Amino acid sequence: ISECLVGSEMCIRDRTWELMAQARQMNIPAACGLVRSHDSFYTDREAELDAQWSALGILGADMESAALMTIGALRGLRTASLLNVVVAHNGCLDSSINDYVQQEALCQQGEERQITLALRAIYSASQQGGL
Repeated sequence: ISECLVGSEMCIRDRTWELMAQARQMNIPAACGLVRSHDSFYTDREAELDAQWSALGILGADMESAALMTIGALRGLRTASLLNVVVAHNGCLDSSINDYVQQEALCQQGEERQITLALRAIYSASQQGGL
């Protein structure tokens, strides 16, 4: 649940390496790849849709990353999306989300790790003249 998925826009803009390096230093399991942003989490075909996108190499799904990447690109900003894994691949969406909500401490730990990871990556990039 507290794994970290690093969004793909930073890969394109050549900054994901810093986030991934910081994740390794912090011993946070992480993956870098494409994320599907959509608003169809609760469809009758969700398992089928997830399988189709997964077969195309999509690592995760959320509802916000596309907007973040679009605004960043329009404004010339480097952007990234750090996502907590709430439902493992082929997991049950309903029960996983309910378990996640009930595990407040685990949720908080994941969020704290994401914030620390982002701040460390920003700091490291600033020290290297990358901001």
